[in-house]
Amino acid sequence: MRFPAIPLSLLYPFRLGAVTWRRGSLPRSACIAVLKWAARGRRPSEILREIKPLDRPDLAFIATGSMVLDAVYWFGVQGYEGQVAAVWQSLCAKASRVLEVGGNVGLFTVVGGRATQGRYTVVEPVPEVAAALRNNLLHNRVANVDVLEAAAIPGDTVGEVILNIPDEGRDSPVGAHLVEGVEIAERSSLRLQTVVGVPFRALMQGCDLIKIDAEGIEMELLQSVRHLIVADRPTLVVEVLPEAERLGTFLATLARDTGYTISVIPEYGSDEIVTVPSKSFNASVPGRHRSKDVVLSMAPLRL
Repeated sequence: MRFPAIPLSLLYPFRLGAVTWRRGSLPRSACIAVLKWAARGRRPSEILREIKPLDRPDLAFIATGSMVLDAVYWFGVQGYEGQVAAVWQSLCAKASRVLEVGGNVGLFTVVGGRATQGRYTVVEPVPEVAAALRNNLLHNRVANVDVLEAAAIPGDTVGEVILNIPDEGRDSPVGAHLVEGVEIAERSSLRLQTVVGVPFRALMQGCDLIKIDAEGIEMELLQSVRHLIVADRPTLVVEVLPEAERLGTFLATLARDTGYTISVIPEYGSDEIVTVPSKSFNASVPGRHRSKDVVLSMAPLRL
């Protein structure tokens, strides 16, 4: 027997509980279970005009078909990726020049752009996603962010590259990635699209805070500017997927050679930031702490 969908308004108490109760508590776990059940086949970003996270009432996002915005609607900003947004906000508040590679619809861009007093550049290669990002910046009155509709690439020459748009059934996919040079497992493909590639070297020079969520090309980007990283020691926020073994090895070696502290930010189950010695770090470590987000910084990471 198929039961009718519960109206979104009736789920408000559970959404509120998800952002109010302590992580790991029984009441919050019950709220999360209800919301996960209710979320099956429900896409608030395709029903509503605006997505407002209950734990960040100062933010609002124009609704598009986005897995990110659906998760933010149900579970709040903290419920989407744990303390990652809070860490990013804290880091941006101290930075003089910020680079974000892989902005998607702009969740972290809005959070970071509102926090920083410095220059902020975000790179997003998928045209329709870049348009959503710009709209969300405008919607939140964030005017200090430059949006570059392009892909960050290794090397020194601007040129065309091929982007794989995955078949996620969404208007704003989160897993778009370059066809060549990526260290990821095979993924679905809806279409291939030619986009402009801009050298990462030119983008990152002078930046003291860099976030990279580039779906598998992180190692190649960082390797291409290793000497600049060693010289300038910017804070790095990097997505490390379990299959990105070369990236894990690169980050461990980089931390050893520069004195970076490696911090893993759990996305669920705990709010405790985990410090990992460089000699113990590899691509599988973040997953053990329910995460894929790693910060390399010269000082221990604190909120």
